[in-house]
Amino acid sequence: MNEKLLQIYALSVSFVSLGCLSIFSGIFLYNAVEVSFPSTMNTQIMHYPPQFSNHGVMNINPVIPIVAGQPLRPPPVQKSIASDDERNKLIQENNKRNLEMAGKRMKTESIMSMVRSFIIVLIASVVFFFHWRMAKRARA
Repeated sequence: MNEKLLQIYALSVSFVSLGCLSIFSGIFLYNAVEVSFPSTMNTQIMHYPPQFSNHGVMNINPVIPIVAGQPLRPPPVQKSIASDDERNKLIQENNKRNLEMAGKRMKTESIMSMVRSFIIVLIASVVFFFHWRMAKRARA
């Protein structure tokens, strides 16, 4: 009876670890593709236009969330905008800067997710092989 219970336990743990292996292998591969082809995978970026006040003053250094390793920026500089051309140029520069930051953030998050997935796959495979061998011994 104990051998049958041990076999059921070992096969159940093996089944669950196989599920973890398949799920996190898929997450790892998706993130690997995301890092390899950033322009294709990075399509859901939201663009935030610069903030304008009632006095024609624009914040040209918008507050961007701090990314790990990025130095702190000085407080935003207020600049008066004289023409629409200058305003459009600053908006385009701001959008370009936001795209670059979003790309760096996406790449960093994907690499971190790949490391997490690799660790989980490594642990799940050790657990799977240990319990699979335990089930084979209980069966014999």
